[in-house]
Amino acid sequence: MSAKTKRADEADNRVDMSPPAVAPNPEEELANVFGAMLAEHHDALPYLFIGSGFSRRYIGLPDWEGLLRLFAEEIGENFNYHLASANGNYPLAASSVAEAFHAHWWKDDRYAAQVAAHQDDAKTKKHGALKVAIAEYVAAHDELTDGRPGVDDETLAAEIESLRRVVVDGVITTNYDSLTDQLFPTFQAYVGQEELMFSDAQFIGETYKIHGSAERPQSLILTAEDYNEFSERNHYLAAKLLTIFAEHPVLFVGYSLNDKYLGEILGSIATAVGPNRLDELGSRIYFVEWNADKDVEPVIEKANLERGGHRLPITRIETNSFSWLWDALGQLERPFPAGVLRQLRKHVFDLVAHPDPADSRETVRAIPIDAEGAQDVRVVFGVGQFSEVDLEELSSISARTLKRSDLEEDVLGIRERPLDAEHVLKHGIPDQIRPKSSGTIPVRKYLREAGRIDFAGSIDYSGLKPIIKQLAERPIQSHSQQTVDRYRREIQGVLTTPRAVMSADLAPYFKLECLLLLDDASLDLDEFRDMLVDFYRSAQFTAHASYFRKALMRYDRLRAAEHGTSHGLDHEHPSP
Repeated sequence: MSAKTKRADEADNRVDMSPPAVAPNPEEELANVFGAMLAEHHDALPYLFIGSGFSRRYIGLPDWEGLLRLFAEEIGENFNYHLASANGNYPLAASSVAEAFHAHWWKDDRYAAQVAAHQDDAKTKKHGALKVAIAEYVAAHDELTDGRPGVDDETLAAEIESLRRVVVDGVITTNYDSLTDQLFPTFQAYVGQEELMFSDAQFIGETYKIHGSAERPQSLILTAEDYNEFSERNHYLAAKLLTIFAEHPVLFVGYSLNDKYLGEILGSIATAVGPNRLDELGSRIYFVEWNADKDVEPVIEKANLERGGHRLPITRIETNSFSWLWDALGQLERPFPAGVLRQLRKHVFDLVAHPDPADSRETVRAIPIDAEGAQDVRVVFGVGQFSEVDLEELSSISARTLKRSDLEEDVLGIRERPLDAEHVLKHGIPDQIRPKSSGTIPVRKYLREAGRIDFAGSIDYSGLKPIIKQLAERPIQSHSQQTVDRYRREIQGVLTTPRAVMSADLAPYFKLECLLLLDDASLDLDEFRDMLVDFYRSAQFTAHASYFRKALMRYDRLRAAEHGTSHGLDHEHPSP
């Protein structure tokens, strides 16, 4: 089955990534743009779909063909001979190498230890010997330790550290190695199609090794027989994976767009979805391709992926560095730890699907919201209709599942239900959003509403974690001199109000920078808010979210000062 991509030529097919005229850290800006894009367009967290290029990059392991060549040479065979004999069919060539390797493995002293350990598993199939040898090799070379690129190479080591912090719901991989287990040690691993299809997988905090694992040599998908069996059952696997593709964005990393067997999986999923929903499916697929040119500018663009007669409008990413990509995934927010969500989901699934009449344990309690002790309930399932009083009683719980977008909408006054200020400060920001001290998170609204800012502007931080004070008092990021010079030259004294600035024919990022430089005397805060709301709801928000958040932070401080005293709070905006 052939595969090709059709890059869209139309300008509007490109994701809006117009770089600002001044970008002190392009990768950081790109991470902000892509992270905001994922958060804006998808309700669920991403999955990573990982191929051999991923392991080659970080632990130096050869791909499937490289492993076959390695073991063919080890027994004095020329892999190209086997490939030619198979008329270029790689799985058939793998079967041919496995047959040639069979006698060597059983009789050669080099493999005596492997035979002693694995002969019971390998004795049933002629290809079992090569699987054991490859599994042993992979297991001996897949640790993230000295001698591996992801440790020795400073740039790749930094990428690994970013990888450990990504926020994803799960991993799918066709690799045999344990790299994903090392990067996501809390994820439950399922090996092979069978284990995934017949398990109680919860699709949160899990890894699916669909081509097998080196820990179980006979699980490897390696030869023509293995691939034929895999393909025959592919539609069952596709049905299981459809649960993921129907809800989550999926980032393919370490694959070629021409990978035949990946194409079969995507083709099966596309068939299951049906022609009327291909656009919806494609909108959740992000295909990341590595470019060897270190000077190449990263590209995020719309592309058409054709598989078996199906045309998927995917998002294609081309880059040399993966650092910004992992940083973007690290910015995403999860309301609960993945392990907690997985156990909770499994508990509820078991309760409903497999009730045990003999189990006398109290598994689910129905407690009126106003009952004694109800305030100690950590997780609440709501069934039926709720009154306004009920919802008000649950307001404290909302801060425990807080997202940055909740704060932004609340500060702008467009959130359907206002947040409880004290719970936002004590639980929501430090425990759920967990921003860096250098983040742009509006907090003074909540300090004011909680009665923690007195008439003189002094703030009471007692009982709050240090991050709240850091966010409340850190200066808004200063501008580059080029931006200030341009503001003085083109804007100062000409465009004097937020509406005038935002209505001007200027780059979106520069308009937001100007909102930070406008004089306090020019700022009608209601107008300032209206302009921010319009921008927040516009298509331009995702690409310029980091600039928007600085402007929102200034608005938050000015509004808090207006409700306190005109001189009590420092506006903290740089003078142009």
